[in-house]
Amino acid sequence: MIWLIAIILFIVLLLYWLMISPLVLEIDSRIPGANLSWGSIGKAVILYDDEWWVKIQILLFKMKIRLSDIKATQKIITQKKTKIRKGKKWRLIKKMAGIIRTFQVVEWQLAFDSGDYALNSQLYPLNFFPYCYSHLDINFKDENYLYLRIINIPWKLVVALFR
Repeated sequence: MIWLIAIILFIVLLLYWLMISPLVLEIDSRIPGANLSWGSIGKAVILYDDEWWVKIQILLFKMKIRLSDIKATQKIITQKKTKIRKGKKWRLIKKMAGIIRTFQVVEWQLAFDSGDYALNSQLYPLNFFPYCYSHLDINFKDENYLYLRIINIPWKLVVALFR
């Protein structure tokens, strides 16, 4: 009986840990690649080093895959066309909007140089808008990059999915 309680308690704690571990997505165009991590559970990194690579680490399991080796298999599927009712379509759109609202943009930086001094000078006042103050950099230094960090917590996704 004690073993059953211990196993159930372990499963509940494991599910709790999975639901509160944050999902973090980082995209940085200065270093060509992206990083997706899920707390201390695992992470996936897409990077470019003469070729595109995917590195996956889940707990103690590590794997490195070259993207050119992954081949998409084409399946010919004949689908019966079904009409989606207008009400179902709007419900799906509302559900997707609810899921998107659960994501939080924690940090973003955008540096932009169009190469045209006249256009850059017209866009330069955007640097001083309140919401863009330390995030947007219209520059004359030929520097273009995007850094984006997005966080979400899985239990928020589950709640938004079932709403």
